[in-house]
Amino acid sequence: MGAISIMKLKLEKFIRSLGWERVTLATFGLAVVGSSGAVFLLIFGLTGSLVIAGSIVVCLTVQVADSLRTRSRNQLLKSNSDWPKFLDAVASAAWAGAGLEQAILDSKKFAPANVGWAMIELEKDLASNMGLDSSLVNFKERLQDPIADRFAELTRLASQAGGRGYLSALRAQSVQLRQENATWAEISSKQSWVVSSAKLAVLAPWVVLLLLASREETAATFNSETGLAVLLTGLVFSLLAFQLVRFLGALPKRQRVLG
Repeated sequence: MGAISIMKLKLEKFIRSLGWERVTLATFGLAVVGSSGAVFLLIFGLTGSLVIAGSIVVCLTVQVADSLRTRSRNQLLKSNSDWPKFLDAVASAAWAGAGLEQAILDSKKFAPANVGWAMIELEKDLASNMGLDSSLVNFKERLQDPIADRFAELTRLASQAGGRGYLSALRAQSVQLRQENATWAEISSKQSWVVSSAKLAVLAPWVVLLLLASREETAATFNSETGLAVLLTGLVFSLLAFQLVRFLGALPKRQRVLG
């Protein structure tokens, strides 16, 4: 698989992680290019300076990209918070007497929203007589999520052991996930304050510049060689400072130990 194909798959996965199931990669790309071009033309019309318009668009693009990453992380937190409900539903169905396969399929409506497509594929695999073990392996590879890995491996072990201890293991996993999710939500909330402050600190000078650039003498100053150097230096240091805050305040990701 080439680098372009890998990048395309990553972008498609990122778009899906935003909760935009119906948005294609082409539509997303057109939206990014179109909105960037519109903002650039608007700012250029206000300031009459290509340099100022380009610098502000770059700064805004970085800010919007970070906001999309934040949305993706929030969607993941929401998805993680829905996993215990799904586990409880599977446990209830199994306690009522359903087999492992049937308990999972009967509970798919309780699965996290971003897992729904994988549940449909799992059902297709089971309907094709692939077997529960192989179907769960495919389920893991499609999602590549540590919580999905735990659920899949737990179910595979239970299937190999004839279902013994499955209910208690599911309930224990559900309780553990609720505790983990509460901790992650608290940490993420505190981290968002740090990043939001950094975004405001980076954006504020450029908003002031936009207001000042509406005057012809300001635009003319930054269109000179000295003004251009000052503007580009400010842009570089603003972006470096923002990325440094992002790096220092980044949260660790849940690792796939059962992948």
